[in-house]
Parts: sequence; structure tokens; C-alpha cells
Amino acid sequence: MPAALADEERGELWRMRGTDYARPRCIALVGKVGEAVHCGIYEMRPSPCREFAPLAEMGHFSPACNRARARHGLPPLLLDE
Repeated sequence: MPAALADEERGELWRMRGTDYARPRCIALVGKVGEAVHCGIYEMRPSPCREFAPLAEMGHFSPACNRARARHGLPPLLLDE
């Protein structure tokens, strides 16, 4: 992880910059929320971010993704049945 993208909490625990704000937005998030976003460091993303698994890996949308969408006032993503 590039040091410019993370802040040390303690010891070997780090957090992505921007994730501790009242309206969190990770510094590595690219794009406009509600339109189109993606992780700018996807291959290097930290372990907490891996819970946002792609649709193809899970067969459904990530619950973590839908919780993040709710925090931004966006509706959940649903699969077309």
C-alpha cells in the first residue's frame, strides 16, 4: 500500500485516508458516487475492502456494498430475477 494513501493507527494497523470522516470516502475511490466509481488500487486493496467482492465472485451484490450505498442515500443494487 502506498504510504500516501493510508494513515497509521497503531503498530501494523493502518486505515485508508478519508475513511474516518463523518462522510467517509476512501482516497482510492475514483469517480462520482451515485454515477460510476471504482477502486483505483483494486489489486493492492487492503483486507477490509475485500468484503466488497465483485458480483461474479459472489453471485449477488455485496451486502457491504449496499450498506455503503445506503450511507450515501443510494438504493441497494439488486439482481434482475
